[in-house]
Amino acid sequence: MIDIDHFKRFNDTHGHQMGDQVLKLLASVLSDTVKGQDTPARYGGEEFAIILPDTGLDGAASLANTIRERICRKRMVNRANGEDLGKITVSAGATTYHAGESIEDFVARADEALYLAKRSGRDRVMASQKAA
Repeated sequence: MIDIDHFKRFNDTHGHQMGDQVLKLLASVLSDTVKGQDTPARYGGEEFAIILPDTGLDGAASLANTIRERICRKRMVNRANGEDLGKITVSAGATTYHAGESIEDFVARADEALYLAKRSGRDRVMASQKAA
């Protein structure tokens, strides 16, 4: 799970059109980074999920960190007036599916890792192996 840090504040400050550009930027980075049978998807609002069917926890966390680094290196600029809007950061949570668990529990563990990343200062990836 990947979430754009402080997205509501960015949207409120710079407007929904610029917020849409941030979403498109993240979608573009996901598309350029996630390959093969792995599947990125918008999960809701400013949250995205990546399904990695043949990737372990370390690989998932590494991919999320690569995405995080690619996003935070980009500067947002309002092309209409040249205003520098700063950089965007993302937080991510990674986990692995345990045979027999419900999809809801699996997603809840990924969400828990994501919110741990946010509570730990944002702009980071946290991984969780534990079962719910």
